[in-house]
Amino acid sequence: MNVDGTETGKKVAASRRSGQRNAVTLMVGTLASRVTGLLRTSLLLQLFDANITDAFNVAWKVPNLFRELLAEGALTNSFIPIYKSLPREEGRKLSGALFALLALVNALLVAGAILAAPWVVDLLLAERSTVNYQLAVQLTRIIFPVLAAISLSALAMGILNAEERFFAPAWAPVALNIVVIIMMLLFPGQAQLLALSVVLGGVAQLLIQLPALLQARLLPRFGRWWHPSLAAVLLLMAPFAFTTGARQFLNIVATALLSAMPEGSITAYENANLIFSLALGLFSVSPALAFYSRLSGDANDVPESFKHTLLTGLRFISFLTVPAGLLVFFLAEPAVRTIWDLRPAPGQEQTIFFSVQAVAPLGFAVFPWGINNLLIRPFYVRKKIRAPIIISIIFISLNGFLYVYLAPLYGIVGMSVATVVVGWLQLAVLLLWMRRDEGLELSSFLYHALRVWLAALLAGGLAYLSLRFLTFVPDWLGSLLQVITGGGIALLAYLLLSALLGLPELKQLSRRLRR
Repeated sequence: MNVDGTETGKKVAASRRSGQRNAVTLMVGTLASRVTGLLRTSLLLQLFDANITDAFNVAWKVPNLFRELLAEGALTNSFIPIYKSLPREEGRKLSGALFALLALVNALLVAGAILAAPWVVDLLLAERSTVNYQLAVQLTRIIFPVLAAISLSALAMGILNAEERFFAPAWAPVALNIVVIIMMLLFPGQAQLLALSVVLGGVAQLLIQLPALLQARLLPRFGRWWHPSLAAVLLLMAPFAFTTGARQFLNIVATALLSAMPEGSITAYENANLIFSLALGLFSVSPALAFYSRLSGDANDVPESFKHTLLTGLRFISFLTVPAGLLVFFLAEPAVRTIWDLRPAPGQEQTIFFSVQAVAPLGFAVFPWGINNLLIRPFYVRKKIRAPIIISIIFISLNGFLYVYLAPLYGIVGMSVATVVVGWLQLAVLLLWMRRDEGLELSSFLYHALRVWLAALLAGGLAYLSLRFLTFVPDWLGSLLQVITGGGIALLAYLLLSALLGLPELKQLSRRLRR
């Protein structure tokens, strides 16, 4: 019994170390992706006027209607657990069959979208929209083929992530951002070339992963249109199909509400979502993906370590998302002005003002949505389809209701508040569900989260008070100095308080970063 217990302890410890190491690898790549993404969107406001940026963001939403289903979201999450349960050669055959299916579906979607672009754009805009309708239709037709490139890129990501080779997938989105940045600098103010640059960037995102696939001999085995396990992948995608459909309906509602607001509102909300997704992508999505791969392995090989891996992942994500969210709240205005207020194009001053309003409330949504990213994944590891469908549809419907109710009263701020409320409610439901189904030690997690919140609130409050007593020039450089000063004070204070409170994630993160 002692030998077995020792062996189990070793497996659990190895699982924790592997998950944390992979999380840090993904976080570093995601940081590069988000920084280049911020530069891309900053240049968008500097080099293009509000008329173009609003139309471009509407056009970009159209392929995004399918992106979560055929690309990063549904495909990756449903593919990984099935792929990991197969021998490598069978996995290559499965990925080859999925590649063929994706190629066919994307070809049909691209053709349909080009023909139906006017109808799709009309669906997204309100009756009295401030968006340039004709330009939005034109850009939609140009940009939509990016869906095919991103879908196939997501398949490559899924294969490499399943094999726990995270470096190339983590850095692939950087290629897209760099291509778009170069094209924007070469052709400022050219709306059509802006849309084309996104397509070229999607192709680059796919190509940059091919060397890693070839080196590891993981290239899909082509030649078959079907594989017996493909049905299991498609079945596991069912909850994502429902969830994505509901979420994209929510996006349609949001876009329609925003298009009836003053010019720049659509771009402002995209800016706010970019900062929100930056915090989530770096401090939640990347660690959650690393722990998801580890959970899938534990379910097959070390089932006794599953709940320990889940708790470790939740604690690690809490340690990162709480301070990140509070910094988003406290530094909303200087952060927005640092990113977008260097030399904004005509008409973008109002966009920047709306961006600040939308960003601040989202700071309190980073923690709940960050934890939700990991809490939803055990359902897919266990191949439970009904629960995530029910949960997602209920809370997405609630989000839509709050959008419609709060937007007329509080404008763009009300829409951000809706995201906060729904995130916290869903967190409560998922925590109770995981305690029942997976034996999650809820008291242990809540005690840890309470200590993290205490450290982060004290650190954030200290940074905020420090900025109130310091004087900064009211220009772009002054905003940058506020972000650096406030962020630096908050980070140092948080690390010190974490050490005083004995948070183990501090040592774990430091060790992984040094390695």
